[in-house]
Amino acid sequence: MTIRSTICLTCVGVLALGLVSPVNVARAESAVSCPESGMPIETLGSDKVQRQALYQQAKACVNGGKPLQAVALISQIIKSDPTDAVAYLNRGSAQAAAGEMALALGDFSVAIKLDPNLVEAWYNRGTTFTHIRRFESAIADFTEAIRLKPDFALAYCNRGLANMELGRYDEALVDYVVAIDRDPKLSYCYFNRGSLYLTLGEYQKAISDLTEALGERHDDPFALTRRAQAYEALGRKSEALDDFRAALDANPKLESAREGFDRITTEQQRSDRHK
Repeated sequence: MTIRSTICLTCVGVLALGLVSPVNVARAESAVSCPESGMPIETLGSDKVQRQALYQQAKACVNGGKPLQAVALISQIIKSDPTDAVAYLNRGSAQAAAGEMALALGDFSVAIKLDPNLVEAWYNRGTTFTHIRRFESAIADFTEAIRLKPDFALAYCNRGLANMELGRYDEALVDYVVAIDRDPKLSYCYFNRGSLYLTLGEYQKAISDLTEALGERHDDPFALTRRAQAYEALGRKSEALDDFRAALDANPKLESAREGFDRITTEQQRSDRHK
């Protein structure tokens, strides 16, 4: 029996990018640490306990910022059993966490070839395609993931992002609505839909969604900046200025927040001089 033990695809800037981590992400247990080297390959055999130990060590490596060590560990599992689709899935996730997107795509593709019903592989490959801006390929993979798992909220949300990047706003909005209906706590999707509403000029709806997204991460500078832009568009300059200021407190180098803050403060100074 194959051990389904997935590792988190790179989670850096998830909310800013509108991307989410793979399903069934399991944190490494506190007692497991990332080793300098894995157990000798000859000790693996078909011992499921030892294989699970390698998976747990690999998770600890990814969580500890050492994804390439995780790649090395999972490669031992693949060497002992080249037909293990889940091992390729996990190694692909570790490769993506290391920024090796081409290698990640290769591993996800092998996983899909070995097990076409492995929904996480379709989802992870779609997410990786999104990272490298191959949006048509991403949409195809997310669509297959949804076919295999119709209630897959994350796949709907990321397909919505890919559609939005291609200017297919109606399709994107449908995907976001379905994703949020499937999982009302999916803050990343509220961020994505709020960003789309901002683009479409539906500023009150944008504010509502971005406020929902900020419920989980109240200091996220990207969500704060976009909500500020919606407030500004509605003429609610005081609230916009508060959000731009909070965004800069969280990320002083965020140019869009700096531009918005300077724009409103300059307008206020001009208005004060003419009173």
